[in-house]
Amino acid sequence: MTLSTTGYTLGSNEPLTNARILYSTVTGAVTGSGATPELAANDYTFQRWVPGTGAVSWLLTLGAAANIDTVFIAAHSLSGKAVLIATSPDLAAGFTDHAAISPADNGTIAAMISDGSGNAISTRRLRISVDDGDDVTVGIIRAGVALQLTQAFYAGHTPTSINRVTQAKQQFSETGQWLGRQLMRQAVTGSYSWEHLRIDWYRTYFEPFAKTLPLYPFGIIGNPARFSDDVAWCWTDSDVAPETMGVNDYVSVSLAVTGVF
Repeated sequence: MTLSTTGYTLGSNEPLTNARILYSTVTGAVTGSGATPELAANDYTFQRWVPGTGAVSWLLTLGAAANIDTVFIAAHSLSGKAVLIATSPDLAAGFTDHAAISPADNGTIAAMISDGSGNAISTRRLRISVDDGDDVTVGIIRAGVALQLTQAFYAGHTPTSINRVTQAKQQFSETGQWLGRQLMRQAVTGSYSWEHLRIDWYRTYFEPFAKTLPLYPFGIIGNPARFSDDVAWCWTDSDVAPETMGVNDYVSVSLAVTGVF
């Protein structure tokens, strides 16, 4: 799992100890090198863009300019490749590079980007370039403005980067001898818990995200400052249930997720 913040200026944003959640993403027309680039824009991680060999690129053209400050790339095989994220404000201007990433594994990639003052980037075109598309597939590319939590989490956090869930099937001979195990499914898992969220903030900002659950996947960066590899493209199996804390109109909320390995 890889997080890039080199193209991010904090400005008046929430501190980098606070989580970012990307659930509302920009959409548009997709083109790209090789075969089926449009499949990186749907939610089905088994359907993938196959870019081909040599230097390749994926391009999302929005119907109108929109702001983005976070990009997720998941369900990919980009380990060892050089990945470049760039944007253009319209259909004529050149592209500006925001993040150059060389992932060491095939875990989820997240890039936080902004202008020099910490503002989101006004974007009409988003381009993902790869130096060599040989043996590469990509299932998820998403961008948008992330929800910024107002509080950091403390004890009880389960980082997705070091927590896995594996389902396997036992194999035995007719006489009961152990023949091994067959891997059926593998994913990452994690849990997040926040306290002292103001109820008015929750209703305005967190509740729109909560209403998308558990139907739709999302990207999460748990604590950019302390856990640079704690990023996931994930989903949850149930609705969130905020609890009042009994003081100053604060609520607490927790979220358990399963994500792409």
